[in-house]
Amino acid sequence: MKPRECWSVLATKAEDLVALNQQKVKSARENLEKLQASKDRLVMMSAEYSQKIREKESTTQSLTESNNARQFVLQLLQLSERLDKDIRQAQSQLDVALQALKKSEQERLKMQTLVEQDLLAVQAYHRKLEQKQMDALGLTLFNTKSVALQSRA
Repeated sequence: MKPRECWSVLATKAEDLVALNQQKVKSARENLEKLQASKDRLVMMSAEYSQKIREKESTTQSLTESNNARQFVLQLLQLSERLDKDIRQAQSQLDVALQALKKSEQERLKMQTLVEQDLLAVQAYHRKLEQKQMDALGLTLFNTKSVALQSRA
């Protein structure tokens, strides 16, 4: 009796799926980190520009410059809102990827356990078979000695 190959094939497929899901999680994390870095840069730029606007307000400013400054601040706010939306989507994608990874890891563990159980069953079968053979050999030897002793007597 040999171990069944189906369990090892299924375990290999499960390991491949785990590796694929780990790559997806890594990609989702990198995307989220990039978006968060962009958001941080935008917040910093917005704060710097707001400081410059406050400094210019102390001096006289033309109506055109004032309107341009307001429009730029509005564009920064729209960009910030868009980044917030993208960050939420990226976080959602990361959560989905993490769930898939968790599920595939559980499946891999299950398949690995089945492989190990099958191997243990095969080993137990061989031990029992070997024990039966040893018992049969012992009985044969005993019977042979008994017959030899009876023939002497």
